[in-house]
Amino acid sequence: MKRRCRELGVLCAEWSGRNPPDAAAVVLVTPESAVSDGFMTFLNRLRATQQLDRIVIDECHVVLSRKYTFRKQLQQLGKLMMAETQMVLLTATLPPSEEEELWRRMYYEKEQVKVFRARTARVNVGYRVIDVSGVGRQAEKEGFVLKLIKARFEGSGTGKVVVYCNTVGRVKRFAEELGCDAYHHHAIGKDSILNDFTEGKQRIIVATRALGMGVDIPDIRVI
Repeated sequence: MKRRCRELGVLCAEWSGRNPPDAAAVVLVTPESAVSDGFMTFLNRLRATQQLDRIVIDECHVVLSRKYTFRKQLQQLGKLMMAETQMVLLTATLPPSEEEELWRRMYYEKEQVKVFRARTARVNVGYRVIDVSGVGRQAEKEGFVLKLIKARFEGSGTGKVVVYCNTVGRVKRFAEELGCDAYHHHAIGKDSILNDFTEGKQRIIVATRALGMGVDIPDIRVI
């Protein structure tokens, strides 16, 4: 996001409680900081001086996460409605059946919300499901999946490949087998790992869902 703003000539800054970016047109903030007292004070000051135009929450479906140990502040983002300004919630994966629960978590009445939905069918995206339940024991399943990943990686041309796993242990095992970086919440040097992947120094990465929110890499070909 910072890179894109810079390319467009838009002044963009990351939130810092020690040095609030009052002059920035776009302020980027993590969920953890967004619900802090310092950031709420910053929002109130912007609103009082009529500088606060809107609040945008990307990947807003994470507010409904039922894993209460994963970034607990995500479920507190409804506090931002106290800023009393236009709020834009963006998501590509929120099903209609969960819309009302999202409004409730964000402290909005249904009548206050305007919903804009685009088609979910993408002609440039293909989906494939492979059932490995009959392959054998867990180690054999992982070996089968690794073989599939290597084949897809070899056929991905110059594009990038992201492999998602549901546990940190599996992320580490797969990354070791594939000879690439492992990206997860507790990984050391996460920024460096992500930069290497974004810049093409590494064409494949294994990660938990910690890699996803706020990441925009245009040349990913296989997930």
